[in-house]
Amino acid sequence: MKCLLVLPQWSESRSICPASGRPHLDLLLQCLGYSEIIIRELEPDSPFDPRDVEETFGLILIQADSRNAYGRLRRSVLSNLGLSLGLDGESSDRLRVVGARPLYDPSGLPSGFVIRRRGRIVAYFDRPVWELRMELIHVVRTLLHEEENFRRPRFDICWLVESYGQNLNLPSGAGDDEVAQYQIRYLPDGDSAVMMSSTIGEEFRNRLRSQFGIRLYTLNPRPLEEVCSQLFKNANLTVAVAESCTAGLITARLSAVRGSSAYLMAGFVTYSDQAKSRHLDVADVILERCGAVSPEVALSMARNALRNANTDLAVSVTGIAGPDGGSSEKPVGTVYLAAVSRKGNTLEHKASYTGSRDRIRLQASQTALHLLRRLALEYRQP
Repeated sequence: MKCLLVLPQWSESRSICPASGRPHLDLLLQCLGYSEIIIRELEPDSPFDPRDVEETFGLILIQADSRNAYGRLRRSVLSNLGLSLGLDGESSDRLRVVGARPLYDPSGLPSGFVIRRRGRIVAYFDRPVWELRMELIHVVRTLLHEEENFRRPRFDICWLVESYGQNLNLPSGAGDDEVAQYQIRYLPDGDSAVMMSSTIGEEFRNRLRSQFGIRLYTLNPRPLEEVCSQLFKNANLTVAVAESCTAGLITARLSAVRGSSAYLMAGFVTYSDQAKSRHLDVADVILERCGAVSPEVALSMARNALRNANTDLAVSVTGIAGPDGGSSEKPVGTVYLAAVSRKGNTLEHKASYTGSRDRIRLQASQTALHLLRRLALEYRQP
C-alpha cells in the first residue's frame, strides 16, 4: 500500500531534522503495511483536494502550516470531504470535525481528524504529524482492522539497534522461513531498523535479543532522544553537553523532547580552541600537543562540562565534519567522543563517519546520545 504525505513548504532542515519525524514515521507506517511513502509539498496556505489523489494511495496525511493551521488548506479539505465543524460536546466551546474521528495531541486537545473516504483513510493535522503519531497509528490500525479484506502487513514489528553505521549481523543458522520474515533497514543516523513479522518464532526473537544486548534500545520506532529522556527521568539524572563539530545539535535534540528541563542542565558549544580553553578549561598544553580533534581533548571537555555544570552525566564531541579540514592522519569524518558520570565511569569512542557534513554531524550526535544512554543504564535500580 502507498501513503501520501502532504506538507507545507517551510525552512526545516530535512537532513538533520527530517520533516514530520521521518524516517521514524516511515518505519511506523511500514509496520501498518504502507511500504511506500511519497511526499508532496504545497505552497503556504494552498488548497488541497484529497479526491484528486490517485486511487493507489490508501492513506493520505495532510499537515497544515502551524503558523496558519485554520487557513485555506483546512477549509478546502473540510469542504472537499463534505465535513463541517461543531462543538466538542454540550459543555465545551472547542470546535471539532463532525463525522470524523478526532486526533488528540499529548495535552488532550483535538488537533486533527481522521476519516475513511472512498475506500481509503484521510488524516488532517493542525500540528506536525510526528507530534500526533501515536494517536494516528492507533486510529489507522483500528480502521484497517475494521476492513473485511484486511491483510496483516509482512513486517509489523520494528526494533532499533545501535550500529554506528556498520552492517548488522543477524544470528547464523537461521532457517529459510525465518530469513523471509525479517529485513534490515539502515537509517541516516547510523543505526539499524530490524523489521520482523509477528509470526516469527519466539526462539528466534530471543536469540536476537541476546545477540544485540544493550545495543537494542527500543522495540518500536522512536527517536533516541526520547529513549534517553525516559531513562534520565526514571533515574533522576541531570546531563551536560560539550560540543565542537556538532555545534549544539546534541543539545538541540535533547531539548526537543517535552520536559527536557528536568534533566538538561547545560550545553557548551566550544567551536574554537580559545573557546575550549576559556569555557571548558581545556589545558592549552593538551590542545597544542594533541590537537583539538583528539581523545584527550574530548575527555577533558566531558570531565570539565560535568564539573562546571554539576551534573550526573556529561558527553562531549570534537571532530572534522568537512567538507574541508581533514588530513591523512585525521580525514574528514574523524570524530572523538567521551562520556563521563558522577560515579566516575567513562566511555570513549573514535568514529570514522562517511557522507555529507550534515550526515556526519547527525551520526556524531546519535553516537553521543548512545554514550549517555549506556551510562544512564548503569543507574537503573537492580
